[in-house]
Amino acid sequence: MTGASLKYTWLTYRRDQLWFPLAFLAFFMGAILVMNHTTIRFTLARAYLGFIVPLTVGILAAYAVLDDPALELRFATPVRAGQTLLARVGLILSVQIVCVFVFQIFGLALGIDLSPLGGVIAVQLVWFLPALALAAVGTFGSLAAAQTGVGAFLAGAVWLAQVMMKGWFEANAKNLYLFMSVLVPTDAELRLNQCALFSTSAILFFLSWVLLHRQERFL
Repeated sequence: MTGASLKYTWLTYRRDQLWFPLAFLAFFMGAILVMNHTTIRFTLARAYLGFIVPLTVGILAAYAVLDDPALELRFATPVRAGQTLLARVGLILSVQIVCVFVFQIFGLALGIDLSPLGGVIAVQLVWFLPALALAAVGTFGSLAAAQTGVGAFLAGAVWLAQVMMKGWFEANAKNLYLFMSVLVPTDAELRLNQCALFSTSAILFFLSWVLLHRQERFL
């Protein structure tokens, strides 16, 4: 990816895709500071990493590609579909990675123990795989419908359904349950679940890449 492409991506980057994650970060950091009880602090940290971060990424990803003030001009340039997806969705994930890193350093300084979620790598997978999956849902939904609102709705609907139907997903669709890593990190089928989430994300991003080649649908 060239420097000019990165500069264009930044200049056309929606600033709410920057302050929105920062607002949630500030809110949860403030809430944790107010709460002195160790268990409550862990619960808030788990909620932020395992639930709020994926939802934020999924919704923002729905607006990543099509919400471009110079979309027609961008399609007129020889920019590959894969490069567009990488630049737009990758920037959202990059901002969230920074927020998560700051949050975990903050939690470490306060003595919040995240070891019940697993080791260092396991803790990162708690938020990254659900975030990647919802980003794929949001991106695919917006491109399939050629409407950013549809993608945001689908990402939010998937998140809400899985939050409210925890028992059903654990019994009938365990491998597609977004929150297994954060709620049942010791489950014997956790690795299979993580592989399924990654594979599903890859398939949806591939389909998004295919849809993005049909540029006339979005103009």
